[in-house]
Amino acid sequence: MISFDVLYFQHFYKDEVHPVLVELNKRRFYILRFIGILILGLVAAYLLNRVFHLFVLTILITGICFYGLFYAVTLMKRFRLDTKVYLTSVMMKYFKHTPEMIDLSFDVNQGINKEEYLESGFFSDDIANIIGSGLMKGKVGEISFSLAELNVSKLSKLENKLKTQFKGYFLHGKLPFKTTGAAIIWTRRDKQELHSAIRKFTWLGAENKDVEEDNSSFKEYFVSYAPADTAIRSVLSDDIKQWMIKFYQKTGKSLYFSFVDQDVYIAVSVPEVLLSMPLLKKFSPEKSILTFLDIHLILFSILQDFDIHH
Repeated sequence: MISFDVLYFQHFYKDEVHPVLVELNKRRFYILRFIGILILGLVAAYLLNRVFHLFVLTILITGICFYGLFYAVTLMKRFRLDTKVYLTSVMMKYFKHTPEMIDLSFDVNQGINKEEYLESGFFSDDIANIIGSGLMKGKVGEISFSLAELNVSKLSKLENKLKTQFKGYFLHGKLPFKTTGAAIIWTRRDKQELHSAIRKFTWLGAENKDVEEDNSSFKEYFVSYAPADTAIRSVLSDDIKQWMIKFYQKTGKSLYFSFVDQDVYIAVSVPEVLLSMPLLKKFSPEKSILTFLDIHLILFSILQDFDIHH
């Protein structure tokens, strides 16, 4: 498992994360004050015209305020992006201190491409749009990986409109050697919705392997498919399966795993936006950051487990 030192993280949060949150909050309050001043300006312009009939001055103040509001919208968009970039970057510092992880890099403007996403076999290939951001690259053991946040949509045939197929974190690992066999593990509750992807995998020779799984709790939460000559029990260790169960029970987030040849794919569905500080709503940084940490620890730990046992 990827090591996690609670005491070290507490010190890291205080020394690295908290100062970033303080600076972001200062920017947040600046934008809110700026918007408040512009609203007061519009109210003042209305009163000037209503009471003193100063039409020209009213037009001038109104124009300045509307220009200011346009600038405020730009500030808000930039703030949301910067929040995510700064908090993700500071979490990268934490992972760089993790001994199992090396050569880490982060590029906010890059993402996982469509081909990598579809090669995982997790979902049907009838996607309409894929948006990826925040590409993290590095190595866990001998496996090189690319990890990004994805928002994938597909066209719903029944409703004739775009529908979210996957939103969350997607990891593609590349082994320096070829493995034998193939397998896909889906969260069981999604089985009905993912019937097209499961049917496609069975057409390629896979079959349901639940009967071979000894861990009854794992079978309760996850469904496994693999070709007949792949022993599903040896794909992942009992320890990591237990951690996957605990992660699912704790977060309720869908978890996916697959491998074939030199490629390993792991994904976690995350409908909510993490590490993005809203302007008006209350932001709970501890909860958001710890959720982000839990997700990445399970992703990297599954990758590490596969590396160790293959």
